[in-house]
Amino acid sequence: MAAQEAKKERRRRTELLQFYGRGSSEEAPYDINSKHFNRDMYVQKTIKESSLKQLLEHEAQLVSEIQVLDSDCQTLVYDHYDKFIAAADIVRKMKEGSVKMEAQITRLQENMGRITASSTGITSALQERRGHLSRLLGVHGTLRKLEFLFHLPQKLDECIIEKNFTEGVRSYVETAEVLHRYRHMPSFNAIHDDCEAAVGRLNQALKEQLALKEGSARHLTECVDLLLQLGEPAEGLCDDFLAHARTKLEDDLANLTKLAESAVGSGEAETPDQNPGEVAVSDDVKEPSQQEESCDDIKHDGVAMDILEFVDVCHETFVGNLWLVISSYKEMFLRSREEGGSGSSSVALEKLRVFVAELVEQYVAVVGVRVAAEPDTAHYAPLTTALDKFHRRLHAITQLLPNTNFGDTALSLVIEAGEARCQSSLSALKVGLASSLGDVRHALAAPRHLTQDGTESTHRQLNEHLTRLVAATAASIKERVTALQAFTQPKHTFAVRAEFRRRFCRELVREGVVVAFFLHITDTVLQFCHKKDKDPVLLLLLSRMCLDLHTSTVHYLLSHCDEQLQLEDKTGLTLLHTITDGMRDAGQRLLNHYVHTQGASISQMLRRSVELKDWLGCGEPRSVRRVMRTVLDEISTMDTQVGALYEEGNRRDRSSDSSRRTFHSVSASRGGAGGRSAWSSYTPSQLDNSLVANLNKLWSERIEIFAPVEFTRVSILTGIIKISLKTLLESVRLRTFSRFGLQQVQVDAYYLRTYLWSYVADEHVLNVLLDEVVTSASVRCCDPELMEQRVVEFICDQS
Repeated sequence: MAAQEAKKERRRRTELLQFYGRGSSEEAPYDINSKHFNRDMYVQKTIKESSLKQLLEHEAQLVSEIQVLDSDCQTLVYDHYDKFIAAADIVRKMKEGSVKMEAQITRLQENMGRITASSTGITSALQERRGHLSRLLGVHGTLRKLEFLFHLPQKLDECIIEKNFTEGVRSYVETAEVLHRYRHMPSFNAIHDDCEAAVGRLNQALKEQLALKEGSARHLTECVDLLLQLGEPAEGLCDDFLAHARTKLEDDLANLTKLAESAVGSGEAETPDQNPGEVAVSDDVKEPSQQEESCDDIKHDGVAMDILEFVDVCHETFVGNLWLVISSYKEMFLRSREEGGSGSSSVALEKLRVFVAELVEQYVAVVGVRVAAEPDTAHYAPLTTALDKFHRRLHAITQLLPNTNFGDTALSLVIEAGEARCQSSLSALKVGLASSLGDVRHALAAPRHLTQDGTESTHRQLNEHLTRLVAATAASIKERVTALQAFTQPKHTFAVRAEFRRRFCRELVREGVVVAFFLHITDTVLQFCHKKDKDPVLLLLLSRMCLDLHTSTVHYLLSHCDEQLQLEDKTGLTLLHTITDGMRDAGQRLLNHYVHTQGASISQMLRRSVELKDWLGCGEPRSVRRVMRTVLDEISTMDTQVGALYEEGNRRDRSSDSSRRTFHSVSASRGGAGGRSAWSSYTPSQLDNSLVANLNKLWSERIEIFAPVEFTRVSILTGIIKISLKTLLESVRLRTFSRFGLQQVQVDAYYLRTYLWSYVADEHVLNVLLDEVVTSASVRCCDPELMEQRVVEFICDQS
């Protein structure tokens, strides 16, 4: 392998040297491939510069190269010898073939000479007869033309009888110039008069055909074209053509109106799961009788023609005929004289525009009736495909008839259909929201079966209701946006128009559906603040729903809507914070209303318990009143419900002695020792109750009872407890107490203090309110004397 590569390298170097000339003169004597090679100098240089081992290797290499060169020389000789033999054979064969070819060429020349002589003799013999034959042929042609002219009136009558008007007009047009040219001759004058009479009958027959109502648009066009060829004035034919075309096109519109009205009649009975587009389109609906038959066939078993098939029928009947009428009218009445027409006429063009505009307006109205009857199945692909076909075909008519804009008329109907679907989508979303709220109300009103883990069960149920409500709302919005996205598919011609995208995507879908539904949610949940049969738990649940929508759901759904509709420019659109602020405000109002409602419920129990008890005749307290235990149970239930939906929130750290203090204000002012209440250290003669009460109010912080609550568990429970204790305080101020009555209030207040501190955010608020309750009772007491603290604690522990 190395020898072959060396051989190739040496050959390439030799060829390059031969082409460019040898290298430098200094290296030529030592170049074994050069013609100036000096073997003695090469041997001396090699012996001088190489070792013995290198000399032996160099010798082996030279021997190998010599053998390779010898082999190449032999191969080259053999190849050249084979080629030489093959070339000799080819030359020999060519010599043999050329001898035969020379004989054939000689015979061909002799044959061509004989043919030329024969042709010359024949031409000479027929020279005299050629002129005679030409004259006879001319006479024969003239006789045939004269025969055609003599039989032309009869032929025209036959064409009228057979209704072959095209052949009759063609025959007359071909001979009219000859008849007019030679009518001064008596024989031709008679033929001319007969032909004019026959043409008059042909003209009348064509006008009768033009007046037939059952004729198609193509037949009408043919009749008008034939009358124009017969020389009828284009002005009169223009009006006749449009009048007869109107009759046919109005028949088409009448049939389409029946189909549209049948869809309106059967729209209410149509099932939601009906799949549009499954009915095959009729192949032949161009004749009125066929249209009526197809209408009867399609509306079978109460199922009306679907929207796609309806649009196809419109295209095959009215739109197709209108297209043919416009094309034929332009071909006959609007061609220039150079093109063979009657000349351009602005009046004729204006007549055509008015004619087409009136019919297109009626057609759009019919399609609008059918589109309005299409049921809303939240699957708009068939509807949008039908609207795209409708838009493209009217736009094609615009291109056919310049200075018209039927594409905008079609786009208006498409936008109207999109607006109707957006309104129905919004209505469906509202119905879905009402249904979801109804399901939640029924679930909350259903009897509850208490279990051992009642707290976890409540957590799970309320969380499930909340998750289901929010998820259903988000899913319904996404589903409707995805369904309406069928109107914006790039394959639809109307979807790429900026006017449509601005009106549909921005105003109808985003603002008219998504934003409007968010505002509807806000209005709907706020209505529960004014209902008399409201469920407090539902208020709590709806407030949490509004908070979730405010936090993340509204932002996600609006972003999803903008992404699906490709809304990059947000100018003029409702801002996100406008919706989220409304949601938060609604949640705040619902939560405040929940607190007021629950506070009023507990307040009613406390007020009735104070009003119905005889505080002057009651005995020494031996236990906590039952209503206090009921209040604690209710608050515990509320805490469980609120805790299922809201986080704990921040609460102020308790003071070190708060577990033993009974009345914060009095203890702080008097500094009772050993946990003993300061009230027991004074006799009535030593204490001015009014002064103490006023001093306590002066130094205590003002507590706002009906302040807005935060979205936390402790804040909500604090609000309910503040309202309840404020009611208790006001009820106590309206009663008169004996000594034992005051002590009963003291026991009840200590009981509430012992268990309510874990529900409030700030224990100080609880202490102040309970202090005011006992203080007010002491002010209204005839013999104010408080019970010993250890006795109060013992009674509460026993209870």
